[in-house]
Amino acid sequence: MKIVLFTFALLFIYTINAAAQQKTLKIPDSLKTKSSEYLKEQLTYLPENHKIDSVYAQEILARAKSSKNHEQVIEAYKAMMYLSKKDTWFKYCDSIMQVAQDSKNNELIGTAYLSKGAAYYHVKEETKAFDNYILADTYISKTNNQYLIYKTKYAIASIKYFLGFYDEVISLLKECEKYFRENETGKPYLNTLHLLSLSYIKTKKYDLAAAAADLGYRESIKMEEPNLIPYFTNTEGRIEYHNKNYEVAITKLNKSLPYFIKADDIGNKAATYYYLGKCYWELGKKEKAVTFFKKVDEVFRSDKFIKEDLFDAYYLMALYYEEQGNAKTQLLYLTKLLEAETFLRKKYKYLSEHMHREYDLKKIAASTEELKQKLAQRNKLATILGIIFILATAVLAFIFHKQYRRQKQLKQRFKNIIAQKKKKSQPVLVKEKIIDGEQIIKPEIVSAVSKKLEKFEESKLYLDKDFNLNKMAAFVDCNTRYTSRIITETRNKKYIEYVDDLRIEFIVEKLKNDPKYRNYTIKALTEEAGFKSPQKFKEAFTKATELTPLYFIKELKKQDSKE
Repeated sequence: MKIVLFTFALLFIYTINAAAQQKTLKIPDSLKTKSSEYLKEQLTYLPENHKIDSVYAQEILARAKSSKNHEQVIEAYKAMMYLSKKDTWFKYCDSIMQVAQDSKNNELIGTAYLSKGAAYYHVKEETKAFDNYILADTYISKTNNQYLIYKTKYAIASIKYFLGFYDEVISLLKECEKYFRENETGKPYLNTLHLLSLSYIKTKKYDLAAAAADLGYRESIKMEEPNLIPYFTNTEGRIEYHNKNYEVAITKLNKSLPYFIKADDIGNKAATYYYLGKCYWELGKKEKAVTFFKKVDEVFRSDKFIKEDLFDAYYLMALYYEEQGNAKTQLLYLTKLLEAETFLRKKYKYLSEHMHREYDLKKIAASTEELKQKLAQRNKLATILGIIFILATAVLAFIFHKQYRRQKQLKQRFKNIIAQKKKKSQPVLVKEKIIDGEQIIKPEIVSAVSKKLEKFEESKLYLDKDFNLNKMAAFVDCNTRYTSRIITETRNKKYIEYVDDLRIEFIVEKLKNDPKYRNYTIKALTEEAGFKSPQKFKEAFTKATELTPLYFIKELKKQDSKE
């Protein structure tokens, strides 16, 4: 897979590393009064704005040079390179490498190599890209910069994808996806999702591929990254092909193709031609399919780009001309197939050998050295671990003791509830007067409401989940404000707590005395008790009894099994 300029964005710290080799543009005097931050904000990197962007970028570069800040100079060069033509990129890379080397800073040197590698990768020189990635890893591994470390992992994953090591790619990208999602959302995260979705396609995990592509599409819109949307649309088209939804696949592939042509994204352009050809071939439109397969060959001829999974285009063209009785053209495409295989075999051989020798073995060696260091410090670590063990044992002992006491308290609470007899409605002690704001509620009103509260407790109207303060006020023949105030003063509870406690008392008695209730689900008990949601029921039960309903039922069942 080849992820256009925005794969660059990931590998280049959102743009591409650059070096100053561009013609000088006249800087308007009006810009000289603006801050560098203002100038950076004006950069759009849109093709139609490249000319004015170059003016901003050159002023940023001039200021960075005058400040003699290596990092700022490099950042300024990034913008300059991104706005330049491809044939100047490697001159920029050489200049930025010089700045990085002068800095003697491992992070900057590693970034410079990483950027140069990405430039080579973009022009399909994967072997040179890989060599630079290895050099980048040499410097970046000496730093604690997690962002650069994961950028390097992504770069290596892109090469492994080219070689067809898809399971290894997925493993690396999962790490990158987690890091970028949590720390660097934006293009790095979106590019990782794109490559991950393509890797899932290669391993025939189409559901995972669709999920990653859909997430990437939605996140691109959310993050206002419209240039990445075609990539996820294209990926969806490839998935639809594999799911045999050929018409849908053609629509999505055609929708993304113009962007790849305009961006000169050779890899995605060739792959899209191939998938369009395959779709038409499966639909029985072989002549139209061949026109797209020929475009795959045209990309190979003009740009020297081919991948093994595109070879099928040559096989199918040879088959088509065989069916047409055109042996000469059949032989032509079989010959071209051999040329493509020979070309790719040479490239694969170098990359495969160097990937294993320079990267994979290096990682194994690093792990081995780390293990040696750990073994050398074994005695010291043993002492430290011994102390940790003693502390951990003490902590665990404390936790177990605390848990034991907690369990003992819960069991005693359970026994108390079991021993407790059902409460009968008690006459309410009427206060001489109840003050509500600036008003005094008359004793006769309090007395009347209190007696009706006793009847209410016996009526079980509280089991109606739609019962509310308005209905309560109607039942006791009083307004809602006085009703709420009288309940608070005479029952020492707010209205909600008062009703909830009556409901919990009811369900506790049912659980204690009727075994069938112990087999009810929490949802069923919620309905029986008149609560509107299981969560509210569990909260009220725990508050009233200091036990969870599940614990209470479990202890009741234990009790039953002993009897």
